[in-house]
Amino acid sequence: MTKEDFKYKVSDHAAVRTQEYLFNQLFPYIGNKRKLLPLIWEAVLKTGINDGTFADLFSGSGVVSRLAKKNGFQVISNDWEPYSYFYNKAYIEQNKYPDFEKLGGIEKAYEYLNKLEGVHGYISEFYCPWDDKNFDVEKERMFFTHKNGMKIDAMREKILEWEKEGKINEYEKAILLSSFIYSASYVSNTSGVFKGFHNGWGGKTGTALYRILSDIELIPPVLFDNGKNNKVFRLDVKDFVEQCRGEVSSPLLPGQKIDIVYLDPPYNQHPYGSNYHILNTIALWDKPEINKSILVDGKKTNKSAIRTDWKTDRRSAYNYKNQATKALEKLIQAINANFILLSYSTDGHMDLKDVLEILSANGELSMVTKSYKRYRVSTQRMSEKPYNVEAVFILNKNKQSEKGTVEKLWSRFKEEDSWLKV
Repeated sequence: MTKEDFKYKVSDHAAVRTQEYLFNQLFPYIGNKRKLLPLIWEAVLKTGINDGTFADLFSGSGVVSRLAKKNGFQVISNDWEPYSYFYNKAYIEQNKYPDFEKLGGIEKAYEYLNKLEGVHGYISEFYCPWDDKNFDVEKERMFFTHKNGMKIDAMREKILEWEKEGKINEYEKAILLSSFIYSASYVSNTSGVFKGFHNGWGGKTGTALYRILSDIELIPPVLFDNGKNNKVFRLDVKDFVEQCRGEVSSPLLPGQKIDIVYLDPPYNQHPYGSNYHILNTIALWDKPEINKSILVDGKKTNKSAIRTDWKTDRRSAYNYKNQATKALEKLIQAINANFILLSYSTDGHMDLKDVLEILSANGELSMVTKSYKRYRVSTQRMSEKPYNVEAVFILNKNKQSEKGTVEKLWSRFKEEDSWLKV
């Protein structure tokens, strides 16, 4: 890829309208590596591998998996969040649209869903105000307009019906849900994260009313055919690594050793399962039981109605400062691959020196770095330190690090970071 391929402009590559595969319908995601793609690709090039197997084990929005797929790698994408699984099963696993034969083709399937009349159901009952013009912010959740909530209910029920009747297969379902996950996020009355919603449509400043009050519409994803047998999994990363050791008996990739593994584990205390809980509900359509009103016996409770399965089924050690480093150490040791690439940010809560020690103990270590603007919720909430250093560590598991590597890389990283504090 050339530098021109990485030039991201909102006007040209806004996810809602771009036909560029890398950015098409890429939903807002904390930690999204969209703007870090040049740095990640620089790290890939330094491995010397340009045609092989690339495993993205915390794939999230899948933008790094898309980067690898577009550049000819066989991509293995994994994330244990349901929304990520269905989203990437469309964009990564599929090289072309499935037939939608029983629905008369993909165009008719989308046309049918988009023309459905809204129905009152789970989303419109629990996540929307009853009246879009006369709402009660003290009692009602406002994740979507009631109109869009009803449309979400109607379309998701129809997809479930098609699935039960055998009118769509798993690949066709994934295509539809990838569109659904993006479109629901687009019209949500949030800044992208579902741990809360604006107090009124768009909040005090009326931010992004053009999308929040627009009518939800499903648009087929832009796919890319790299001619490879790409695979998407929904596993705990520990289970993935355990089942994928390059042995003939390995259940995931029998007899196949991965060339490059890319790791981008959660870097702070906020679980993705709670940040994007409504997208998981749309993906699973299991309708967990919640209170209709925010007020219960005069007290506010479970305002955002966050589903709790992230606590029981998908609690990540990487969200806890006292567990993350040990979890990373075990993971690095267990991975059977030629190279491991690890994204690291100064915003993360794993100590740099610890990370360097872990990596250098498992192979030859190098890195690429770049400073970037930090994420902020709005222009009104400026950071004391507007920039941070992002790095991709490159670990060659077939060689050993030279003596003094940790100190050398640590000094270099800290020197670059110090410039940003001036």
